[in-house]
Amino acid sequence: MTKVRHWLLLSAVAASVSQALADEQIEKTCTPPPATTSGASAKPLSQEAIQTSAKKTTMEGRDAALLEGDVQLRQGDRTLSADKALLDRARGQIQAEGKVVFDDGKLRLTSDHLEASTADESAQLQEVEYRILGTNARGKANKLDVSKESGLSLSGGNFTTCPAEDPVWALEANEINVNPDDGWGEAWGAKFKFYDVPVFYFPYLTFPVTGERKSGLLYPTFGTSDKRGVEYAQPIYWNISPNLDLTFTPRYMSDRGTQLNTEFRYLFGGDDQGELNLEYLGNDSKFTGEDKRRYLFNWKHNGRLDDNWRYQADYTALSDDAYFVDMDSHLGSATDTQITRSGAIAYLSDSWNFTAEVKDFEVLGDYPEPYRALPRLTMSREDRDFFGGLDFAFYSEMTAFDNQDPSRPTAERLHLEPTLSFPLTSPAGSLTTELKLYQTFYQQHDPSNQLEDSVSRSLPQLRIYGQLNFERELLFDGRHYRQTLEPQFQYLYLPKVNQSDIGLYDTTLLREDYHALFRNRRYSGLDRITDANQVTLGVTSRLYDQKNQERLRFSIGEVFYLQDAEVGLDSTTGVVTRSTSALAGELDFRIDEHWGVSGTLLYDTDESVTRRGNFTLDYRVSDNKLVQFTHRYVRDITDDQNIDQAGISAAWELNHQWQLFASHYEDLNLHRAAETFAGFEYEACCFAVRLTARRRLNPILSDGPEFSGQSIYDNSINLEFIFKGLGGGNSSGDKLLSKGLFSYREPYNLSY
Repeated sequence: MTKVRHWLLLSAVAASVSQALADEQIEKTCTPPPATTSGASAKPLSQEAIQTSAKKTTMEGRDAALLEGDVQLRQGDRTLSADKALLDRARGQIQAEGKVVFDDGKLRLTSDHLEASTADESAQLQEVEYRILGTNARGKANKLDVSKESGLSLSGGNFTTCPAEDPVWALEANEINVNPDDGWGEAWGAKFKFYDVPVFYFPYLTFPVTGERKSGLLYPTFGTSDKRGVEYAQPIYWNISPNLDLTFTPRYMSDRGTQLNTEFRYLFGGDDQGELNLEYLGNDSKFTGEDKRRYLFNWKHNGRLDDNWRYQADYTALSDDAYFVDMDSHLGSATDTQITRSGAIAYLSDSWNFTAEVKDFEVLGDYPEPYRALPRLTMSREDRDFFGGLDFAFYSEMTAFDNQDPSRPTAERLHLEPTLSFPLTSPAGSLTTELKLYQTFYQQHDPSNQLEDSVSRSLPQLRIYGQLNFERELLFDGRHYRQTLEPQFQYLYLPKVNQSDIGLYDTTLLREDYHALFRNRRYSGLDRITDANQVTLGVTSRLYDQKNQERLRFSIGEVFYLQDAEVGLDSTTGVVTRSTSALAGELDFRIDEHWGVSGTLLYDTDESVTRRGNFTLDYRVSDNKLVQFTHRYVRDITDDQNIDQAGISAAWELNHQWQLFASHYEDLNLHRAAETFAGFEYEACCFAVRLTARRRLNPILSDGPEFSGQSIYDNSINLEFIFKGLGGGNSSGDKLLSKGLFSYREPYNLSY
């Protein structure tokens, strides 16, 4: 049944698009005629002189004239052409007949009869066609009134942005008012027609003539998936005030029920902004958990009190661990294993910086519960050229660690970190000598009594870092380049201090890559500071073209351990007993204007194996014409398990109307697809249709009842219609590809 449902939707869309191709003339331009109002004159229009020309002019009294044959009238920015016109200067009235064309720089009206008043700047026309200049908005009306104050008022009219004589879509109404100045229109007794077939009826409707948003219905989305069945979501937008708005979206899911989603956004004083999101499904008929109510609440806020004080908050609550997996919410990912709740206030200045932060976590699935920081206080200061060429820096932190598991230890930690450094810099290179002290105090509360209650740890650090800069001119393939050679070295020393009596509260092993070779820490957090007596050697070479744009960057380096590093997370993790680290390298190569290669490598020279590698090949013509191939490998990620994945992403604009996009990621270890994402977009002058299909692995985060009965894959299809001139817009190829689980990564390393 699911496959039949998917194919019915695909067939309907294909038929619709095929009809669109037959009706829409590709050669027709989507560029609207420009608005021509200059606004140069400061005089009221009633005071502007009327210039006339015609083949025949007959005076009718002192202040009236009958103009016949190729009549042309101009008053300020207004022009009027007709076969015949009666001009009454005394009463400020104009009557025109025949092929009447009126243009005031914002509107162009075509009719057989016009009556206008120059005194109140108004006009009335019968059986009229209108065009709003500067946009593709156009339409017809039995009667049209236009004035400076109220804009257009149509009786028995329609509105569309389609250029064809028989528009793809049109809004027909008993009455339509359009104000070109504020970019909005409203309609009473409106019928929305698609290919002349009534689709919706609206007793009252507002719509944007430009891209602005106003209270009313936004465009619905349609879809179908294995997890939720047939879906229909109808956003309703409420523009409460210039600084407040709300979007309410009922979302029907045939297999689960109707979900109510609300997004409220606010902006106060230009400095405080945030949003509240609530998603609620009262009774999920497909959910296998105990409580059938499904909900998500999220609040984000950022603000500042003045130039120095900042504050932020981010809070999320979920009904259950499987919410993101089942609901496909834009507020999270199906692969998320935890949600973060935080609040912070900060003071920033040229001298001292201070932050106070609380951070909590909610774990999704069977994963270890991280420690909460309730609170973390930090204070720092940095003084350049503090004394005799010395730089001084100071960092301090006080944190209280808590955990919901009563069997695990908790602690309070105070850390002080003064640093003195002596930098020497010149165009030829730099040399920095740095002395640092790590002074940390712990007060621990261990229910198992395996950790010391009070611990004081002092660790001095010596770090010497230097870099040299060499460059030369290079001639290759008849082209001039500038090549640099930038050797780097670092000596790092920290004595060994036994830290096994300190719990692990916020510390883990950091990822290794080329830049990590020159770090002075191997662990995140402060609970473990490894001993070190090591030398790091590395070199980077860059290639610049004649435009001084970087075309190539290559780096390679390695750490040489002068003695073992014995401070680990446990007896083995993080402990170093070898003479050298893995060889780390990076490459970014912009081959030409379109082709690029990038990659990273971590190669274990002792065991002759690759520990980690990433490779990317890019072909990019524009945002809408791109292809990317990627490969990722990580050895022994957990329990001798390797990550070995390859993927390809592509988006290609066939012409101004058709665009295709697709991505596929394969797990080479398990010989199965991790995710497949594909779609197309057809864009005409006045509407667009976008169809996307996705097949991805279902994350199983735990053995709990909420994940029981999960299939291996989730298949889904989504359909979007966008009617231009009623809001909405299109996306570039790289943005469309970002909808996937792995998503397209835009090359950012080199410019061309």
